[in-house]
This record gives sequence, structure tokens and C-alpha cells, in this order.
Amino acid sequence: MFSAWKTGIVPVPELGQLLRLRAPKLSSSSGLSLCRRGECDRESAREPRASNISNVGAGDRVRSFAFLETAMGKRWIAHMRVTLVLAVPLIASACAGEEQGSNPETKLGDAAAVSVSKQALTNRAYIVSKLSDELTVIDLKKLEVIGKVRTLGEGNHMAELNADFTKAFVDSAETNESVVVDLKALKVTNRLQITGHPTHLSLSRDGKLMAIVEEDDNAVSFVDPKTESVVKRLEGFMTPHFVRWAPDGQFAYVANIGAHFLTKVDIQKLEIVGTIPLEGIEPTPRAAYAAGETGFADAQIDSDGILHAADIGTGRVIMYDTNSQAKLPELQVGPKPWIVYAEHPFATISVRLVPNLGDMTITSIHAKTRAVSMIPDAADHDSNGVNYSPLVPDKAFVMNRLKKEISVVDTETGEVTDRIDVGGTTETASTTPDGKWIIAAVSSANKVVVIDAVTNEIVKTFDDVGMYPWSVTIPNGQNYCH
Repeated sequence: MFSAWKTGIVPVPELGQLLRLRAPKLSSSSGLSLCRRGECDRESAREPRASNISNVGAGDRVRSFAFLETAMGKRWIAHMRVTLVLAVPLIASACAGEEQGSNPETKLGDAAAVSVSKQALTNRAYIVSKLSDELTVIDLKKLEVIGKVRTLGEGNHMAELNADFTKAFVDSAETNESVVVDLKALKVTNRLQITGHPTHLSLSRDGKLMAIVEEDDNAVSFVDPKTESVVKRLEGFMTPHFVRWAPDGQFAYVANIGAHFLTKVDIQKLEIVGTIPLEGIEPTPRAAYAAGETGFADAQIDSDGILHAADIGTGRVIMYDTNSQAKLPELQVGPKPWIVYAEHPFATISVRLVPNLGDMTITSIHAKTRAVSMIPDAADHDSNGVNYSPLVPDKAFVMNRLKKEISVVDTETGEVTDRIDVGGTTETASTTPDGKWIIAAVSSANKVVVIDAVTNEIVKTFDDVGMYPWSVTIPNGQNYCH
């Protein structure tokens, strides 16, 4: 996850216990820090940041949840105290046979839930919050929150939907579970035990398999979304960060953020059948080890079947034709590239953009010619997403977390044409299938904003979406995570 326990951020002890933080590590230079498996080494190479809630993130690059006693921190502690008070009658009622703790907070009654149409399920956005357990459901037609589901997860990361959009699988990283939610009834129906800190998950193109990465265990669990069971748990990766599925239906490709190579998986056999390393690097654990998680965060595959994977440490992009299973010439982009945003449902987008965290530029890769151009001052040191819209195919929206903005880029001229002030740290966003809305999570402000892709205007703000909204999932939309 680019998952640095932040150096120099002093945790609130009460929060540490409530959120089940892992054992702290002493740092002579910063006092108490929260580092795991070389992550502080990688964080030290990044630009120093102030210790406040707006910096608890760095893509998921942070799983500490640690922050100083800012206004948000105090609200969270107060919230937890209220929760503990309210928990007493809830526990009592649960003992009396009531299931209030597992029921959703929702406006939908049982009768309405049963009669939810396919169209209604399609016109939704699902918001996952990291510091509270609810899955918030937004009706995109009415632009209203229509329900919340208490997942009882901790450190929820992202949601993925099954093929008919009747189920959501929400990864709860801190409890090692994937929580299954019935999206008609808005109710938790199952909890799958997925060890090793599950974060990102993705559905195969035929809808028959769900791949869940287990970053701490160097494994991927393949789940049957119909039976809600683990079909196979495959080991042998190096901090797997995302799984992408080729259009041919034969292979999946795993981005290892802990190595300078990708891993190729045979979908039918569910076996590792090869690796795709950077040029000049032997694909062995010792030779290809990416210290501080500076390998590949993702390996998105565009509509032509071309895989794009940016290596953070070297600034090189692997290009691979999944149709012919042939590696194409690598491309050099800027320093510390994050993800090449190439996988989305919009056929008219002619470029694939990658934020370079090292110099705050964007590299534009032309889909047909593969020509590379640089767009200055379009990103920041923690840009976690790029969104497109078929309504404005020459425009891109860049999620600039530290600048608390979304920069709007003209991909034809290579200029930043607008900067949308969202009032907090932007995490990720999803574009609706028609390209009308960009739905963006603004974590530090505990809100979600809806942006008109044509006018760049914020047309709606949702404030009641849980604490630290982290990711957005829309059926048939442009979805990703960090």
C-alpha cells in the first residue's frame, strides 16, 4: 500500500488502543513513531510534512490512523466516548435477542429493499470511510444519501461489487476480513476471513472471481463472489498491491509494490506462471527487491489490452501487450511516479496520465503513439488519482491531496486550466458511467463532493459520510484505489 507508518506523528494513546495500532517503534530523531517493515526508510525519502490530520494518509500509504489532538482528533475521541456510552444499551438489547449492532442505518424499509430494481442498484455510489465502519450509499439520480451499513470493520479500505451489483465486498484491513453487504437489503450478510491485511480487491471480467491482496502475507486470495468462499490462496508475491485482469480472460497481473517486477497468474489454474521485470533486473526476491515499497502500485490495463505499470523507484513504466503477451519498450517518466491511470470504461480518452510525486508533474502517455509529454505543476507530492470523462475527453481531473484541490488539465495543450478547491485532503474519486459527475472523497473534511465534469463546479457536498472517507465505488464507473 505505499503504507508508511508516519515518522514523527505522535499517536493519541486512547486512539491507539481503540484502533488496534501495532507496536510502536522508537525513533531517536522523531520520538515515538509507528513504522513497519522498512516503511520509515521509504518515508524518510519523501518530503517532510507537518504532523496533523491532513497528513494522515499519503495514499494508503498510511495505516497508522495516528494524529495529534487537532479539532478532528478531539471530535473523534468525543465520538468514541459517546459510542461507549451508547454501547451499553445496545449490548443489553443484543443479549435480549435484538440484532441492532449488525443492522444498517438506512432510510430503506424491508419492503423497499426487496424491490430495489437493477437500474436503482446501478445508479449508486458507495463510500468507504477509514476511521469509521459505515458504508455510505448515495443515490446518484437524486444525489441523496439513501442508507448506511455498519460493517463493524476497522481500517476499511475499499469496496468492490459483484457482477450484478447486488453485493459489495468491503475489505477491513485491521480485522483481516472482507465484509459482504447485501446491497438490496443494505445489510451485512457474511464476513470472510482474509489474513494478512487485505486492502485492494478487484473483480474478474467474467465476474466469477474476486482477487483480494494480502499485503502483509505476500499472498492473494481468489474468492468466488457467488458462494462467498475462498477458492484459492496463492502465495509468492512481494507485497502485492493490486490485481488486474486481462481482456483475454486467461491471465491476471499482480502489481508488487515490494519488487521491481509484475507477477503473471493463470486464471484457470490459479497458479503463478511468470514474471514481467524491468529491463536489466533479474526477477528474484533478492535482486528485484524494492526497498521501502518503491515497486509497482498498480498495473492498469486499457481498453486495447495494453498494461501500464509505473515503477516508483526508477521512474520507468512497463508497457505490456496482454493480447500478444509481449513486452513493449519501456517508457521513462518523472521521478516517483505513482499509477498510470489507464483502466476505465471511456473509449474516447486518448491519453494515460501518471502523477510524478517527486517533482509534482504529470506525465502524459499517448495511447496510440506512446509519445510522452510532461505537464508541470499539475500534481503534488501525494496525488492519489486521475479521473476522466467521455463528455470532455481532452480534460483530466487530478486528485492533489496536499494542495487540497483537484487540478483540471487540458490534455491537448498540456496546461492546468482550473484548480477546484475542495476544502480538504482529496483521496480518490470515481467517475459516473455517463461521465457527468466526478465523486471525490475529501478525507480530512469528512465529506464527499460531486463535481460537474463539464463546468468544474461542485454541485453537491455530502457531509454525513463517516470519518475519513477513503474510497468511492460506482457501478460501471471509473474506479480505483490507493
